[in-house]
Amino acid sequence: MLDSSIPPESLALRACRLFETTDAEDARSRISRVMQPHALRFHGRGGATRLHMDFLRLGGVGLGTIALGAASIEVPPLDEYHLVLLCLSGHAVLRRGGEEFGVGRNSGAICLSGQPFSARFSADCEQLIVRIDRARLAAFEGDAAIRLARRLDLGSARLAPFLTLLRGLATEAATVRMVRQDRGVAADYEQLLLRLLLAGAEAEAPARNAGHARPASLRRAKAFMEAQAGGVITLAGIAEAAGVPERTLHDAFRRFEGTTPMRWLRNLRLDQARARLRAGAGEGGVTAVALGVGFTHLSRFAQDYAERFGERPSETMRRR
Repeated sequence: MLDSSIPPESLALRACRLFETTDAEDARSRISRVMQPHALRFHGRGGATRLHMDFLRLGGVGLGTIALGAASIEVPPLDEYHLVLLCLSGHAVLRRGGEEFGVGRNSGAICLSGQPFSARFSADCEQLIVRIDRARLAAFEGDAAIRLARRLDLGSARLAPFLTLLRGLATEAATVRMVRQDRGVAADYEQLLLRLLLAGAEAEAPARNAGHARPASLRRAKAFMEAQAGGVITLAGIAEAAGVPERTLHDAFRRFEGTTPMRWLRNLRLDQARARLRAGAGEGGVTAVALGVGFTHLSRFAQDYAERFGERPSETMRRR
């Protein structure tokens, strides 16, 4: 569930307001600049009242809200992007490919690039959207044939990490400021959003490529490690999060990543440490950075860091 956990008045995304207007054509035109041209029609005697859009860009991913009141939209085939559609308040009815279903408190939708859709929104509806560049998702996963689930169960345990990250981005003012000011932080959030969405929405490859497709368990394992990198992580914990036995997980990492799960985790933590050192280590210096990304043996951290990057952590910090 999403709407009841994010009070509209607490949204930090309000600082990313693109427009606020009472003019229907102005609203349609401005939304089209971020998304694409579409048909917009309002219902009821009052017509368009207070319309707005907030939008935060994180590289190839954008997060925003749209409030149109009682309205309908007709969208031609999506132009080079995928769209995740949720509702912060109210509800919507989505029509796509001959099917019709609701989006609201317990459900969301994903509309894929190249697909048209239409929707009707209740008077109290405020959408929460995630716009994902098609090329960015394909480059991120390494398989352009990925298919995301069309419908999202917001009560799904597997989708919970993705929704939790959305809540943080939508409601935490300090996070929004940091993302807007630091491209490195924005890139980290972009990557984690994509990873958690792929894991939570059970991304699949077409059946004809099933023999070469990266298993969903691998994506779930990576998403878990990225979300929990600063904590204590065991192989058993990774396997449990991935939903497979440890041996199966180990084989998947060997086949598709050329390494073991724990070595992949070590490299992830080293990469996170390097990003933090480049951004500024703060008062705690190298020690605080190492502990913050999950390293408890500082001498081993320094050794692994030097082997991976060809320099000591302190040298990275001095060169920022």
